[in-house]
Amino acid sequence: MGILFVYILKSSVCLAVFYLFYRLLLSRETFHRFNRIALLGILSLSCLLPLVEVSVKHPAELYQTMMTWEQLLLADVTDTAGYAVDAQENTAVWVQVLLSIYLLGILFFIFRSVYSLLRLCSLLKSGRTEKIGKYVTTVSKAVLVVHEREITPFSWMKYIVISRKDLEENGREILIHEAAHIRHRHSIDLLVADICIFFQWFNPGAWLLKQELQNIHEYEADETVINEGVNAKEYQLLLIKKAVGTR
Repeated sequence: MGILFVYILKSSVCLAVFYLFYRLLLSRETFHRFNRIALLGILSLSCLLPLVEVSVKHPAELYQTMMTWEQLLLADVTDTAGYAVDAQENTAVWVQVLLSIYLLGILFFIFRSVYSLLRLCSLLKSGRTEKIGKYVTTVSKAVLVVHEREITPFSWMKYIVISRKDLEENGREILIHEAAHIRHRHSIDLLVADICIFFQWFNPGAWLLKQELQNIHEYEADETVINEGVNAKEYQLLLIKKAVGTR
């Protein structure tokens, strides 16, 4: 378990550093697809780089410090190799406490996600399934779930959930927007980001990266709506209305 904890710490440092560079260099760019690929690449590199072994003939001070921290974190593993002393035994206790807190955090976020998934399934079953082509013919194939009560429109995997009121008032714009999420497979991106958060829930970089991905998804979907011929000014007013209300 200590080895896994060291790997997670290294991965979290890589993720935080790469995300910082992204914020400084790319976050203001409007190449949404490239930014999306860059963020997913950051996730991949953060998982792979800690697995690379680096050896140097003359260790630098930073390298020696990191090796010392690894020995402390792996105190419970290296005791059999002759490192066991009183100070290290005390450190090993603290490492076990940190590992326990870390595992509890993982379990908490997994249970929270499972609970959200169960609520989503209940929401999909309680709505009325209709053919999306009945309202819009220019969107991808998707399963449309309509609710009679007020509900914020959203999409997940192949499902689009919308209230009857929104469908009647602004159905075309909303369905094109949500269908764009499905066509670009944005749900898979968020699923990968959530898995990363399960193991790096203590890392602000993981949360910020997911938020950045969500923003890019919205930009891509909005761009699709405009390309479908929807009036840009009317669509802007619709977004404001959905965000802050009619007033």
